[in-house]
Amino acid sequence: MAIVAVVCMAIAAVLATSVYALSAITSCSGGVTTLDAAVAPELAPAVSAVAADFNGADHRAGGKCVRVTVRAAGPAGVTALLSGQIPRGSGVRLPDVWVPDSSLWLRLLAKPPRLAGGPLARSPLVAAVPAARATRTPGSWKDLLGAAEPGERSSRAVGLVLPDPARTGAGLAALLVAREREGDAAFAAFARSVRESTAPDATRAFGALAGSSARPEPVLAVPEQAVWEHDRREPSEPVQAVYPRDGTLSLDYPVAILDDRPGARLFEHALRGGTAREHLRSAGFRDPAGRAPAAFGRTPGLTAARPAVLADPEPALVRRTAQEWARLTLGSRMLSVIDVSGSMAQPVPGTRLTRLQAIAQASQEGLALQPDDTELGQWIFSTRLDGDRDWRRTVPMGPLGGRVGSVTRRQRILSALAALRPKPDGATGLYDTVLAAVRYMRRTYRPEMVNTVLLFTDGRNDDPGGPSLDRTVAALRAGREATRPVQIIVIGFGPDVDTAELRRLADATGGSVYTARVPQDIMRIFGEATARRLCAPSC
Repeated sequence: MAIVAVVCMAIAAVLATSVYALSAITSCSGGVTTLDAAVAPELAPAVSAVAADFNGADHRAGGKCVRVTVRAAGPAGVTALLSGQIPRGSGVRLPDVWVPDSSLWLRLLAKPPRLAGGPLARSPLVAAVPAARATRTPGSWKDLLGAAEPGERSSRAVGLVLPDPARTGAGLAALLVAREREGDAAFAAFARSVRESTAPDATRAFGALAGSSARPEPVLAVPEQAVWEHDRREPSEPVQAVYPRDGTLSLDYPVAILDDRPGARLFEHALRGGTAREHLRSAGFRDPAGRAPAAFGRTPGLTAARPAVLADPEPALVRRTAQEWARLTLGSRMLSVIDVSGSMAQPVPGTRLTRLQAIAQASQEGLALQPDDTELGQWIFSTRLDGDRDWRRTVPMGPLGGRVGSVTRRQRILSALAALRPKPDGATGLYDTVLAAVRYMRRTYRPEMVNTVLLFTDGRNDDPGGPSLDRTVAALRAGREATRPVQIIVIGFGPDVDTAELRRLADATGGSVYTARVPQDIMRIFGEATARRLCAPSC
């Protein structure tokens, strides 16, 4: 199922961006060789102009006239073809000449095609904001990422908006900048946060600026050329490029000849000629050395100076970061299981909160970090909460943005958390609750999501009527399937937690155990648990 979904998405990425631009063709005797050139969409107008000139010059190779057709093609689709994600016979063809927006796509491939010469053009990644906000926008990636960091409400001054990293070189470059500056937990939180604000491409990212009163204030991570293209249309509110002083990555538009047919080298040579260079400058691209078009010197919002550059990332880092993004942006499906036994009424030292209130408060804050498409359900447990059963469902599973009666599920969960009360005479029916929760998640498994049981408890099992630890662990292992993983993430709160017992339960599902002493620990644990996606299921 997952493989089919990936293939379908890859085919869609090709078809959705395969808008053909047919160049002028003159008469020709002796037969014709037609070359198919797939280029980054923002480059297509300039390359089409070069192809029109090329076709009009009646170039010949192998005794035939050479003609070129140019089509705008998203780089992710061609990358999927080259990697084999789109199988042969799918109806999607490989181009003869490929000009993606970035050589980062070639670093994703185990066997990248050979490049023909160096970059065709450059466009550095910048932070784009309305001109009125430029002076108060952080001037370095370090400060910008810090201001956009989720979970720290006092410092989250901006909301970073990326073109989709799975479809654009600009988005992938922005991820790489963040990856090299952030640890696993911080990067995981960053990726989960910006997932909500990604745009299909750089052009559509500018739509995020339409609501000037949006909070936090949006800042776009887009190529410089996109700012040029946006402002030349004379919008009501021009945008300014902020060039990070700690350096940035650039889109470099490499040329790859995927089928060295007669005439392919001739067209590649034309792409590097003086006329082609003028077409590219007129479209807002820098030359391969980073020199800006002369118009930049007199264009508000842009600068002709060459920005500071960051070192090109190694292929292994590019592949790892792309894989991490794919994992981190999978939808989440979580069953939150909260201990309401009598011991949860005990106070937390140094606070005015009980253990249950501290967990509820931290859960409310963690809920704010989850997007509306996260599927969440809530159970509580102690002993004999529902007849002889030790657990009770308080909120049914479903998307946070979905409706439960007259309110959203997010609102229902917030209300349920606020209403939690310990059962004064309740013990901890841990083992049978864990088994029931994992079995429910396995029975209702969603392969396109990360399926997790999130367990909060302050103690150990003390229900003599339930199964033993050994029987519980054996049952968890017996139902475990590598292709349908459901992990238990345990957050043990307080001094009475039996971590050895909890670890055996979590290990049986490939999960993990965290312990918290103060409420602030729980928010840190949420971040660490999210970061487990970077290594799952092998961690």
